[in-house]
Amino acid sequence: MIDGIAQLVTDDPATPPRDSPRPYLHPLRTPGGVVVSDLRPPDHDWHLGLSLTVANVSIGDEPQDANFWGGVTWVAGEGYRRLDNNGSQRVLEQTGGALHLGWFDAGGRLLLREQRRHEVHRPAAGVAVLGIESEWTPEVPGLRFGSPTTAGRPDAGYGGLFLRLAPSFAEARVLTPRGETTADAARGADAPWVALATGAATVAIAASATNPVAPSPFFVRTDPTPMLCAAPFFHRAWPLDAPARWSWRVLVADGRLTSDELTTLLPVF
Repeated sequence: MIDGIAQLVTDDPATPPRDSPRPYLHPLRTPGGVVVSDLRPPDHDWHLGLSLTVANVSIGDEPQDANFWGGVTWVAGEGYRRLDNNGSQRVLEQTGGALHLGWFDAGGRLLLREQRRHEVHRPAAGVAVLGIESEWTPEVPGLRFGSPTTAGRPDAGYGGLFLRLAPSFAEARVLTPRGETTADAARGADAPWVALATGAATVAIAASATNPVAPSPFFVRTDPTPMLCAAPFFHRAWPLDAPARWSWRVLVADGRLTSDELTTLLPVF
């Protein structure tokens, strides 16, 4: 358990290879105990709470992308297909909430190493902010991180720091620093952070202004499949040519916060 708000699962035998096994956080809770994450919902059984997950990773001039998202892969000109390309993130070493991970393709080849750290601070009563720091080091040349949108499917740029939200967020309000908006308007748009708020809880994801892709686009859905994702590869594939550092913050709060309150709690970092 990470400071009472999230359970870190590093090895889940219930996740089959086709769902791209990876570490995840579930349940993710507000300080008051409201569970805001979902695990293996019936519509997408490869959605695993809060995880770092990428749908389309190309490797040099190889004809097939590696899938670290789980499930099917979007193939240009063909649509979604079930392929033998689902990779996995495996823990090589763990010290508390710090993980040394390897990203392996379906054949067991190590594509990159990752150092991931989690920490929590509590800036106000009923509010917790989970910080996630991640450093990626390529082990093979030519890695490019994309999405179904970069592979040809419009408006489906998911992949990055992804949270599958609890069903109660299907009717959530969508908030950005500019105020309330819609999931359709927020999807694909750049923002320092995006939040979903119900009467019981508020969840926000913020992406650092120092990330390799900044500002970050977001992938957002509410009814019927609530999702929130800092999605840096939404519109354009990004090359991992040298070690790169990423930083995100995930805010969980009891009750419905406003955009102004969230802006104060999530300063630019």
